[in-house]
Amino acid sequence: MKFYARCLLIAFASSLVAVMSGQQALAQFYKDKTISVVVPSGAGGGLTRSARLFVKYMAGHIVGSPKMVIKNIPGGVKGHNFIAEKATPDGKTIMWGPMFFAGVLTGAPGYRYDPAKFGVVGTGNSSFVSIVRKDVPPSINNPSDLTKITKPVVTGGIRPGGILDMFQQLSFDALGIPYRHVTGYRGMPKVNAAIRAKEVQALTVGHPGYHAFFRNTILKDGTAIAPFYHSPFDPKTGEPVRLPGRYPANIKHFVDAYKDIKGSAPSGAAWEAYKWFASYETWSYFVVAPPGTPKEAVAALREAHAKVPNDPGFKKDWTKQFRDIPVFLTGEKAALLTVKHKNVSASTLAYLKKTVAPKAK
Repeated sequence: MKFYARCLLIAFASSLVAVMSGQQALAQFYKDKTISVVVPSGAGGGLTRSARLFVKYMAGHIVGSPKMVIKNIPGGVKGHNFIAEKATPDGKTIMWGPMFFAGVLTGAPGYRYDPAKFGVVGTGNSSFVSIVRKDVPPSINNPSDLTKITKPVVTGGIRPGGILDMFQQLSFDALGIPYRHVTGYRGMPKVNAAIRAKEVQALTVGHPGYHAFFRNTILKDGTAIAPFYHSPFDPKTGEPVRLPGRYPANIKHFVDAYKDIKGSAPSGAAWEAYKWFASYETWSYFVVAPPGTPKEAVAALREAHAKVPNDPGFKKDWTKQFRDIPVFLTGEKAALLTVKHKNVSASTLAYLKKTVAPKAK
């Protein structure tokens, strides 16, 4: 019995030494190093704002306390392709942003990466708000007025298959609102300028961008309304995750706004595509490393990622800037999304393919 206990003690001591040695090696690895954080959008958008705040605290939780520097690569999925094809897999380059699952699944032009092959550190979910100018004929003063639209609304977006584009298109498809979608704007500052100049009449924006560009400007002065917001769906209940208090009471979840507008629950092909999209694409704060990044480096990054949401300073700063804290997943829970999103029906995939392609309706 004593011999058995001694063996256990030796095994435990050996494991402890191995862990400590690994931590010391990582501390030495990241000491005085700089981690480039690729953000696949322009410097002035909401995605960059969220990345900048998160990595500010993440750096302090990585063993070795490296610097973390934002590197913007705007232009569709150039950032994703860079991480997949060109970035050195040494733990010193990562990416913050959405995975654009719909674009990958539908084989849209330019998508040359497989999300499941990245070294997934973690992710976080966000919500999105659709905005419509009030001067859209015959005049849009509340969500129910959307049903009065007879001529195509010019909607604006950033990239085919992108989150902002797809939420705008799928929600209007489900409601039966005619539109002509114009994509290719280089970031939310450009789309923001376009809606102010009446170049576009409607758009969808992420939660950080809602606060940065619209909450206290065209929504406050009555130039536009926000008829609904979009959020994840609960995988257990199939119900949308409603966000009481995140937005003013007059901005309802799309499901609830649809019921008010149409008088019934949403249904149909557009709705099924919307539901799949909202279930996966709302996880837009992915942190990933290039394929082949050493497991030890990914593990260290995951450990730091898991600590950030509980950091008091992070909570204070994020809440001050964006009002409330999103849900974050770290490690395998986040990695599972890069596989589960492929569980899509043939009919929904066909609808997504049709919607990803730029078109007029």
